[in-house]
Amino acid sequence: IKGKIFSIPSPIQTALLIKKTGAAFDKNILNPSENSANYSTKYEKALNLGAYGCDLGYLTMYDQNGDALKYFIATKKLGDDLDVSGAFDKSLMERFQANIGKKDSMLNLVSTAYRASDAFLKNNDRNDIGALIIAGGWIEALYFAAQTAKASNNQEIINRIAEQKATLGNLVGLMETYAGNEEYSELISKLKALQADFE
Repeated sequence: IKGKIFSIPSPIQTALLIKKTGAAFDKNILNPSENSANYSTKYEKALNLGAYGCDLGYLTMYDQNGDALKYFIATKKLGDDLDVSGAFDKSLMERFQANIGKKDSMLNLVSTAYRASDAFLKNNDRNDIGALIIAGGWIEALYFAAQTAKASNNQEIINRIAEQKATLGNLVGLMETYAGNEEYSELISKLKALQADFE
């Protein structure tokens, strides 16, 4: 973006690690799918599209197929509202419904939708929305990791959280390219406060 490269890991990587550690599924850490109706601004919708993408990966990892479909529908609605429907076309929806219960296929479809929305936004010069989606997914994944670490004290999860210090620096740099926008400035302040915690 603007000649700079920012490396932010996919939120699905954290969901994979959580599942690998043997942590039990916890529905309470998800952003409820019905909340999608409460987001009115592009800013809120983009951040929560990222969060729902992370939730969807987590649900898929734990074979929560009924809920995964609800979250996919909520994700699609937010995508439509943000005019990134090119990433969530009818064919992807049909493939998602046809593959419920097939974890590998579902994870592949979630990753495909994530990459497709990123590419769509870049190709249509809407990197600001893409940055918010990335931020929302990263924040949700960090929240999952923190909640899992509190419940299990698993060292591998704690290490993953510590590794996010560098990623957070990248995320702050990415968001600062849009610092002129008041909503982005508020998010940047919160991310910088989190950086102080990491220090």
